[in-house]
Amino acid sequence: MTCRSDTAGCPEPLRPRPAPGTPERRESPLRPAGRPAGQGWDYSNTNYILAGMVIEKATGNSYASEVERRIIRPLGLRGTTVPGTSSSVPGPHGRHYSKLSVEGPAARAYDVTDFNPSVSGASGEMISTTRDLNVFIRALLRGKLLPPAQQKEMFTGRDLGDGRTYGLGIRSQTLKACGVKVWGHSSEIPGSLTRTAATADGEHVLTLNRNSDWGDPTLEQAAVEAEFCR
Repeated sequence: MTCRSDTAGCPEPLRPRPAPGTPERRESPLRPAGRPAGQGWDYSNTNYILAGMVIEKATGNSYASEVERRIIRPLGLRGTTVPGTSSSVPGPHGRHYSKLSVEGPAARAYDVTDFNPSVSGASGEMISTTRDLNVFIRALLRGKLLPPAQQKEMFTGRDLGDGRTYGLGIRSQTLKACGVKVWGHSSEIPGSLTRTAATADGEHVLTLNRNSDWGDPTLEQAAVEAEFCR
């Protein structure tokens, strides 16, 4: 089974994936698929987890070592790591707070900065900086990481309406305030959401971070439009 462009109907994990090397690693229960394969689009982290498993099968190396060899070292991403089961974050860094999905005014906010990201596998097991993310997206958009045929396929997006498309691991949005199209992605873990957006030529790039629990997505979008529509 291949999950491409989030149209394959791949189900999502119901709980975080266990750490690498544990017997439960590939037995996490899954939510039922949102729709039959090929009949619509749904974002699915499972696609990226499977992609990481394909990388390991095809190369005989870990996902982390291939990312380091092919991307982190060649681009000089000194602040980027694939930390495995380590929960520590290299400093200096901000702090992340979350109510851990508990609702109501009495819900306690926890400091979740120290977090084991291996639960995300290839869908999010990474620590980086705004500088490194800017360097990465610029190199990706300028064709420095993929052969031309794969680069073209990456940009071939599925129309999601409202000026948005989703390609292979990258999405675009035409900003309503000025008509500029930006490409990038966002990702979140408890307490933290990071978003990178850039023009197709990689000339103009923005990476921002906000609280993923109660940060205002409207203000996030306003910040993107303020940067690219000035």
